[in-house]
Amino acid sequence: MHDAPVYATVRTDHIRHNVSVLRAKAQPAKLMAVLKADAYGHGLHNVASLLQDLDVQAFAVARVHEAVALREAGVHGLILVLAPPTAAQLHTYVRYGLHVSVTSPAVAQLICTASEAPVRAHMKVDTGMHRLGISWTEAPSWWSRLHDASHVDAEGIYTHLATANDPDHPLNSTQLDRFASVVGKLDPAPSVVHVANTDALFQLTDTLPHAARYARTGLGLYGLTSTPTPDTRNISHKYSKSPDALAPALSLETRVVHMHTVPKGETVSYGACWTAPADTCVATIGVGYGDGYPRAASGQAHVRIGGQKRPVVGTVCMDLSMVDLGSPGGTLAKSTQVGDPVVLFDAHGPTLHDVARWSGTIPYEVACQLATRVPRHYRAAPSLTANNGTI
Repeated sequence: MHDAPVYATVRTDHIRHNVSVLRAKAQPAKLMAVLKADAYGHGLHNVASLLQDLDVQAFAVARVHEAVALREAGVHGLILVLAPPTAAQLHTYVRYGLHVSVTSPAVAQLICTASEAPVRAHMKVDTGMHRLGISWTEAPSWWSRLHDASHVDAEGIYTHLATANDPDHPLNSTQLDRFASVVGKLDPAPSVVHVANTDALFQLTDTLPHAARYARTGLGLYGLTSTPTPDTRNISHKYSKSPDALAPALSLETRVVHMHTVPKGETVSYGACWTAPADTCVATIGVGYGDGYPRAASGQAHVRIGGQKRPVVGTVCMDLSMVDLGSPGGTLAKSTQVGDPVVLFDAHGPTLHDVARWSGTIPYEVACQLATRVPRHYRAAPSLTANNGTI
């Protein structure tokens, strides 16, 4: 790992801390840990193992193969697959004891008539996001059909909030009111109810249903919310002082692989989009969009090198990027050497939120796009090893 041109570090002590913070916010609900997309780029097997050690007993993934991977890795407890099933997949749900998301009348009809048994189901209610789910006006009748089906164990009901990151958006109260109306009409009552995601826990705490058994926490496990909140701004400072602040778990570093002086008036990288305003020392660093560092950040991004924040210049390439170190005679240019570390993002800045902002996206996407060729190092848990052959 230490010879790799780019490498990620996952702070398992920060994940432990975040679980504690989220549990406190979710009470009396328990956590349902969302581990889709390789645990948001943090490593499915290692994060799941850590969470199971922390007595997290419910998990959610996007696709069936992710759920199977968890079971085969020894993960127990509830595993909900958020995507709708196909008929061919139902035997996998039954074999591995997975929970089906009933996301439409067609899916409800499929599992009600399936010969596989028992199919454990959570009905997803569309209360206004209009992506997946049975309409809130039809949900009570479909719940009755699921409950009456001989091969279906109808356990849970849930919805997903479209604007939880904006506490003042009127759609929040609309969705929550609709969901409460549905839950109140269900006969028999579901044993499992869940609605909150990480943003809802932080932004809508006082309006969430008290009957919820689980809160689905994804990004918060890894120390982030979709947009910076008072608890996630300047997190490295707050983490040491506030037990309620989330602590980012993921950092990404690279190394200087080449040093050269670009003469005044010469350009750098594809498209010749940046021109040296004066003779400039440029460090080429070993990271690019092939590693998941976004090309969209070209011309916007900064990195930390030699303790200084310096701009990325020119277009981010597949494997390489370039950094302006200033005058060739300057202190930074003279002190920087091939092999020196370069921080792309960490808790001290630039942060993952910064990289997302520079790229015109959200931190979810940046973390999830971290390539498998980037080795992950798990600190504070030396017994954990990553799946890609690194430590």
